[in-house]
Amino acid sequence: MVLLKKQTLKEIFLSENIQLIGISVIAFAVPFFFKQPQIVIGSIINFLLIMAVSKYEIKKILPILFLPSIASLLSGVLFGTFTLYLVYLIPFIVLSNLIYILSFKYIHIKYLNTFLGALLKACFLFSCAYILFDSIHIPEIFLTTMGIVQFYTALIGGITASIFLSLKHK
Repeated sequence: MVLLKKQTLKEIFLSENIQLIGISVIAFAVPFFFKQPQIVIGSIINFLLIMAVSKYEIKKILPILFLPSIASLLSGVLFGTFTLYLVYLIPFIVLSNLIYILSFKYIHIKYLNTFLGALLKACFLFSCAYILFDSIHIPEIFLTTMGIVQFYTALIGGITASIFLSLKHK
């Protein structure tokens, strides 16, 4: 009877839906548990993005593309009094995350996919932030956080996930 219960519990945790819900909950919770620094929060989120896209279809992980940004907005701590400006940036953050995971998934050269994905993500997000800075005057702090910081967090999260995936396959 105990063996049957353990087997059922194992099957539940191996269920694709349960795993996707778990990753989504973690992605949403990270900005609440790690209030600062952005380098830690972003690296964890980018790690989760790469791990998710390496195992699941892109359409199944779409919530993970936007849940961390919504959580950062709701927690209100990451950018202090400027957090409200995230409302303008969330659609671009989601698109940059999509660019990142598509680069990882479809560039089949190990580590180059992570580097190019991180570079494309950061360039896209910085360009969008710069346009918003220039047009509607979002605070200048977003130029740094949506540029070089995004590059570093995507690189750290992606390389860590790539190493983890390599070790998992051995």
